[in-house]
Amino acid sequence: MSIKKRKYSLVYSSKYAIPFKKDRILQFMLIIYLLIFFFLSLRPVSYYEWWCENIASAVLIAVIAVFYKKSRLTNLSYACIMIFLILHSIGAHYTYSLCPVGEWMKSWFGFSRNNYDRLVGLAFGLLVSMPVMELLYRRFRLRYIEACILAVFLIVALCAINSLSEMYISQFVRLQQTSGFPTGQSAMWDSQKDIGMGLLGALINMGNCIFVKIRKNHRIHMVRYRNN
Repeated sequence: MSIKKRKYSLVYSSKYAIPFKKDRILQFMLIIYLLIFFFLSLRPVSYYEWWCENIASAVLIAVIAVFYKKSRLTNLSYACIMIFLILHSIGAHYTYSLCPVGEWMKSWFGFSRNNYDRLVGLAFGLLVSMPVMELLYRRFRLRYIEACILAVFLIVALCAINSLSEMYISQFVRLQQTSGFPTGQSAMWDSQKDIGMGLLGALINMGNCIFVKIRKNHRIHMVRYRNN
């Protein structure tokens, strides 16, 4: 299949990877994210919390841009990253403890707290595990099942780092005095539950990837990435 036919596909092998200036799907995703980011940056509940929450997003986008040519991912992985960043930006705009989605969940399911941070934690594991696994599989040439398993551990580690950073920020900068920063909403085991949601999302996604791969190749432990 020609490159022209593949450039609008979400999934393709690295042999058919095309530069950013010709990748219409990736350009479209970037424009959509920037537009949503711009509108969500208008009159957030707290400008200080908005920018604090989006520092990590800016760093992630910068890293992707710097290593784009050297470690090109599929557009499926970039789509997963974009969706997660949009969910995170929504939480940063309203603050996680006041996000309308979480308030709707409270009325629908009878929750006693705003669980939008739990939802984003689940989305983090479910979505970000895909580019992490792909990077391990295609860039570091791990076997497929090894990449999937290690991706789960890395997602848990990133969730733990995020929880620790929130704890230290709340202690030293006293952000817990502002009502929206996600420092647990005054509940016990919040950090552990957030990490658990990230773990659950990663297990669901990586488990599905392994299941699909097993259906195509029963000797999954022998599958290594090939640049074809």
